[in-house]
Amino acid sequence: MFSPHYIITNKILGSIVELEKSVVIAELAQLQTDWELKLKLECLSKRAYNTLHFLGTTLDVNDVSKIVKDDPGRDDKPTQVALRVGVVAKERDIQRAINWLNASRLVAQTAYLSKKFKQETFGEKDLMILNKILGERMVNASILGEYRYKTTSEYPEVKAPLPIEVKYQMEDLFSWFKSAVKSEIHPIIKAGVMLFEIMRIRPFEEDNFNSGLFFTSLIMDSEGYGMKEMWVFEEDLLKNKPKLTELFAIAVDSGELTGWLEFITKMFSESAEKTRIKIMNLVGDRPIFKSDGGKIISLSERQITIMEEMTIQTEMTIKEIRGILPMVSDDTILRDLKDLITKKLLRKKGKTKGAVYVLGKVKGFR
Repeated sequence: MFSPHYIITNKILGSIVELEKSVVIAELAQLQTDWELKLKLECLSKRAYNTLHFLGTTLDVNDVSKIVKDDPGRDDKPTQVALRVGVVAKERDIQRAINWLNASRLVAQTAYLSKKFKQETFGEKDLMILNKILGERMVNASILGEYRYKTTSEYPEVKAPLPIEVKYQMEDLFSWFKSAVKSEIHPIIKAGVMLFEIMRIRPFEEDNFNSGLFFTSLIMDSEGYGMKEMWVFEEDLLKNKPKLTELFAIAVDSGELTGWLEFITKMFSESAEKTRIKIMNLVGDRPIFKSDGGKIISLSERQITIMEEMTIQTEMTIKEIRGILPMVSDDTILRDLKDLITKKLLRKKGKTKGAVYVLGKVKGFR
């Protein structure tokens, strides 16, 4: 039975905490519709470009952006797309871009259904479908989405399992994937383990890494870590290709994933932080809280400080609140808290010294 070996270090915990903060802010931020759509389109174009560039296509940023905006369908041919958008490039490169967009749509749809029904509705077959989509019109149809029967050329410097072992190792991996519930393993760590194992096993003849990236994205999106489609985590991962390759090889050799997970969680965290900064630049550097009816509620600087931290922590004790307002008296803090409760921005749970304050009806940012 597959069981990954790693230690939850302070580096991993710190990265996950920072990522969680950025996710909360992204979810609460109320961007103007046109700005949000623009940001999502920019991020989609950057994600596509970074991955396609990593895979060796000659498409530049502008070429990829034009193809993404054109939003070609699965039946569109590269020559048709090139003519429509005015891109001069190899048909194979344009086809790879079309396939990337098709795989991205599948991930978005599958993640949406998973969140809607509040259950993990995807698995091994979805990984195989992703691989099939990524290789359409580029790879022999007989091997699309099928486990390899010969040695793969991906990562030749690191020995891959023999073809006869692939099916059994993948079954073992997905057995663990299905049993690794959120209460036992954090989704980000789960995503990092799956990316590593797909890279290690290399189950397909082509597009193993690309398939792994999309499956990683599917895990995070379905668990609420998709940053509302406004981040480019591939950029941070792939710009550090030497480190990525080095840590992958070390982990394969040792069977120990701690260093790999420290790197992966750090890249996710840094990417999410960039999105958080971009969002806050669009909505303002201070959150504005609103009532049920959408009316802006006036708050003091101290109360804004409390609410900023509360939107990240979701609940805090009086001792924790004192920690963010060290120069303020207890009486003043209690008055601020009472006022926030009156304004329905906070609720108090419990009446003893162990009482905690939790978010009330917060309507989010500007």
